[in-house]
Amino acid sequence: MTREKNNCNKCPELINKKCNGKVNDCMCKGCPRNLGECLVVRYCRETESVLYSDEEH
Repeated sequence: MTREKNNCNKCPELINKKCNGKVNDCMCKGCPRNLGECLVVRYCRETESVLYSDEEH
């Protein structure tokens, strides 16, 4: 069983004040991995996909 954890404190949306942390459908809320690590390496180990920022597209 995978444990969900709240990664809001590492989320760029919250850090850039584009989110108040109260939404329930954010990828940060249900991600069982360390979001901060995924953002640094730009790769999601949970979905095995490359992460792109809004600035890149």
